[in-house]
Amino acid sequence: MHCSNDFAPASHRLSRRQAISYSTYFLNVLTGRKPAAEARLLATDAGWLAFARIRRRVPTRFRQVRVIRTVCPNPNTAEVVAMVEDGIRHQAMTLTFRATRHGWRLDHCDLIHANNRPRHRL
Repeated sequence: MHCSNDFAPASHRLSRRQAISYSTYFLNVLTGRKPAAEARLLATDAGWLAFARIRRRVPTRFRQVRVIRTVCPNPNTAEVVAMVEDGIRHQAMTLTFRATRHGWRLDHCDLIHANNRPRHRL
């Protein structure tokens, strides 16, 4: 039996759940629950640079993160929208995954909205 180490390009539609799982992993890096070193393997070069920019922009670790919506506009792209909260502000975050021959990889991410009003606790 001969097993090839070469990967064939992803010709079938990748699982949307895998993209959600990877987005959850990146969100857990932002909360400090997961190590960032292993997340590098799940991103393209451009995606890793975008993620590093977000990590520098965030003054503290996020307390809560949750995936709100996932859309696959085409078979090679998965777009995930998540809500992140640091105790003071809520922000929406987008994570865009691209299909590669190794599966989904983070290709871009950004914080898209900040609610700067302080939360009122009852």
